[in-house]
Amino acid sequence: MSGKIVRALNWDIGYEQRFLAVNPLGDEVILYKTDEENTVQNAENMVKLHSHSGIEHIQCLGYSRSHPGWTGVGTMDGNVHIFDVTKTESTRLKLRSKQHRPCNSLSFNNGALVAACFDKSRQDNSLQVWDVAKHAQVFANSMDDDGQIIRPHYSYLANEATLSTVFVGNEGMNLMAGGYKLLREFDLRESSTTPIYQVATKSTMEITLDPFQPHLFSSLSDDGSVSIWDRRKLVGKSKGSVTSESPVLHFSKLLSDSSRRSNAMCFRYSTIRRGEFASVFNGTLIRRWNTGVVPPMKNTSSLPTFSSNDTLSSLKSQSLQLYNPHEESLFVALVLDSKTDSPRVVSFDYSPDYDSSTSTYFVCMREKGSVFRMPVVESIESLDFNCYNEFSMAGPEGTVTKLLDDSSIEDQNLIPNQTEQRKNSKFTAKHDYSEEEASTMGDGDSTGPITTTATPALSDSPLDIIKFEEEDDVPLQKMLDLSSVLSNDICGLIRQRALLGYGVDAERNPSVLESVKGLQTPLSIMNTWKWLNLAKKSLDKGTMISEGVDLGYIGVLGVWKGVDDIKGQKRATLKQQVTEQQFNNAVKAIVSKKGEKSSGISIYSTSDRKIQRKLCLIVSGWYLTEHEFDEKLNYLIKIGEVEKAAAWAVFHNNVPRAIEILAQSKKERLQLMSTAVAGYLAYKDSNSNSPWNDQCRKLASELDHPYLRAIFAFIADNDWWDVLDEHALPLKERIGIALRFLSDKDLNIYLNRVADTVVLRGELEGLILTGLTPRGIDLLQSFVNRTSDVQTAALIAQFAVPRYFKDQRVDHWIDSYRNLLNSWGLFKTRALFDVARTKSSKTFNGVATIRPPPRQVYLQCPRCNKNMGTPAKSSKGNNQSILKQFNRLSMKNPIADSKLCPHCGSPLPRCAICLLNLATPIPRGVAQDPEDDIRQQTLDNFKNKLSFCLTCHHGYHAQHAEEWFSKHYVCPVPDCNCLCNSK
Repeated sequence: MSGKIVRALNWDIGYEQRFLAVNPLGDEVILYKTDEENTVQNAENMVKLHSHSGIEHIQCLGYSRSHPGWTGVGTMDGNVHIFDVTKTESTRLKLRSKQHRPCNSLSFNNGALVAACFDKSRQDNSLQVWDVAKHAQVFANSMDDDGQIIRPHYSYLANEATLSTVFVGNEGMNLMAGGYKLLREFDLRESSTTPIYQVATKSTMEITLDPFQPHLFSSLSDDGSVSIWDRRKLVGKSKGSVTSESPVLHFSKLLSDSSRRSNAMCFRYSTIRRGEFASVFNGTLIRRWNTGVVPPMKNTSSLPTFSSNDTLSSLKSQSLQLYNPHEESLFVALVLDSKTDSPRVVSFDYSPDYDSSTSTYFVCMREKGSVFRMPVVESIESLDFNCYNEFSMAGPEGTVTKLLDDSSIEDQNLIPNQTEQRKNSKFTAKHDYSEEEASTMGDGDSTGPITTTATPALSDSPLDIIKFEEEDDVPLQKMLDLSSVLSNDICGLIRQRALLGYGVDAERNPSVLESVKGLQTPLSIMNTWKWLNLAKKSLDKGTMISEGVDLGYIGVLGVWKGVDDIKGQKRATLKQQVTEQQFNNAVKAIVSKKGEKSSGISIYSTSDRKIQRKLCLIVSGWYLTEHEFDEKLNYLIKIGEVEKAAAWAVFHNNVPRAIEILAQSKKERLQLMSTAVAGYLAYKDSNSNSPWNDQCRKLASELDHPYLRAIFAFIADNDWWDVLDEHALPLKERIGIALRFLSDKDLNIYLNRVADTVVLRGELEGLILTGLTPRGIDLLQSFVNRTSDVQTAALIAQFAVPRYFKDQRVDHWIDSYRNLLNSWGLFKTRALFDVARTKSSKTFNGVATIRPPPRQVYLQCPRCNKNMGTPAKSSKGNNQSILKQFNRLSMKNPIADSKLCPHCGSPLPRCAICLLNLATPIPRGVAQDPEDDIRQQTLDNFKNKLSFCLTCHHGYHAQHAEEWFSKHYVCPVPDCNCLCNSK
């Protein structure tokens, strides 16, 4: 035996817990107690109370729960020693078997019975039970000679070995025993030696009862497998016959190899938490399993039935057979690992913490015999966030709730803006040279300069923009506390945007995003909204609808690929599919509508599809007239972006203008670079590799500024592919370069490659390339997976879905966003979103593809109980008197139809206060001005609304009801005692 320690249940005295241990040498039994005198300082100390020595080769240990102090051990020579470990000079009672053989297990019942099991013997049974009640005084008093009892009271199982035994049941007269291949249970009250049941299994070692659920017990096999059994399922089997009942849970080879090799498999049921058991692994890890129970179904008639023809139905039927819904099912709910405080632990048991009923300690024994008590760091069992990012945690240590301040919930502005962060913390931000300018797509009359936003650009991830200096590292918790992190999570950011008016207004959204405080909005989102705004304007003007083809919100890739990219989409104004000829005619018509601007687009590649290239440039928004281009360059020079202006000149194949821009710069470094760039004019027609080319290539890889790198990358080899590989350039500019200079074959390769990249990475600005098409929805899905910004995805996708096509992912984003708005109480924002979605879903002919939600409240006729808002169904059997009544009243009053039920002609009930028909508006006062403002008109409309009591069914005008119940509690109708306003 390598050492064992167990908690002695029912031996505790007050808060002091008792633990029985056998040292690793197997020659001493020790009684320990926990030190509770100073819980805070000595919580992990174990105090040695008593010890009992003089017994060698101890194999097993047992104790009596009903008699504190009674302890039993079994030895290798087949003897069982019973003694009182709490007595200093206690005499041992020796229970001997007929032959010397190892004693494998020992168990006490609630009375005075002791059961022991032994290895196989031809002349003696391997399971024996003694009654030590009449011999209790023998080992309770001090005597010179040890008492000996040879004859057992009960004896079972001849010619086979028994590995484990334990008493079960409240009366303690049932005994379980595990042999090599059979698991049995005997009733000691019966004279017959036939077991109650016999189960064929290899898991017969270390039988352990669950202290909270006595009908459950575990057993181990020699290969380390663990089986959990339900005793109720075994007792009902036919008596004496061998059955093959399966355990309710089985873990194949669960325990570690090192534990099996050392013959020290230690398995314990928790005495603290229901349904938990644990085992030690490699002496350094205690693994705990928490189990749960699925109760049986009470209503058996509700079980589903399946057709055998369906494969899925067949699998469901098999699962019902495997997991019987009529019985309890045990499952593993949680697995937790606890690292031991000291290595080489061979045995352990649970120890409760009396300060917390659900906290856990372990009392462990090491390989050398030292004993220590260690606390367990518990994991939380439940974590739940609400819509404001407040959360609650529940676990064994109790519950913790983190509530945000009211100011945090209202403003979501706990993080200072970026300028204040730069002042308060020493970090620098990488400069982003992304394109910010508004394009001129759809604006045929735009001739003025294109302005740019002065806001610095940031990447999508805040971690990508912060670069701390090594000597000035700032701890993260000093920069952002917990409230700051929670309030600036994507959930809080979505709420802040919604409160500021972030919605489907593409023109307004960029300015709204700029006003969001905290971490700045990525520039790619604002650029995407600018592109969507221009695409929407083009669609509203009708410039993207021509020749029966609707090309609204289509991207560069869709224009280039043609009909193949819009298959399955509702792009035709008629019901038939768009043909290749229709598409080409539409492209030509759209380009021709641009007039001077489209004719001024220069395509330097020898392409057969220049019309498609021009429309691609129009769609991307990167096309300018010569006059607009000059104004743009002058504006960039004015704001100090000389490098960008020079690069734009190169991108438009005007290298001399780029040299001029660099030469006129006030920076000497740029003036020198103009000289280097001027060498391009001398070497562009040369095929030799000169030193000038080598220096340009070197500068293209070493310069920090991306636009300068792009300039030298091009002039070095006169190859635009080197510029397109510069990923620091905005996507729109790289696409514009490819459209102008690449051949048809290379352009097709490049666009497909870039499209795959932006879709995979979820780069939102890639919508310029993919458009709002199914490929664009794939991009938005990647964007949501990366950022969890379901708000932006829903707002963008609603422009095209379901107008052009349907996608379940978009429906999911929209439902999630609507639920968020409802959870925050932003019902007006949600309603505006629903209205805007319906408006966006209208096709070219004004037909909405989204059906508005039905009314949730309607007026019911008190006479026929029908909806008064629906017209009456025409039938030949209509009552002629009702028709005459309708005709007569209609001639007298043109609005009489609004006061009568369209089904039966019954009028609306009267107001219980003014006795006027509820459809009649409240008369105006004499002093009231008929020319009221809009607010007064709205108030008057509310006063005329109908109000009904759902208990007594009396109705009023809303104003009359408000005035009456401000002074009374009882219904104004005589003899009605209903408290209408208190319901």
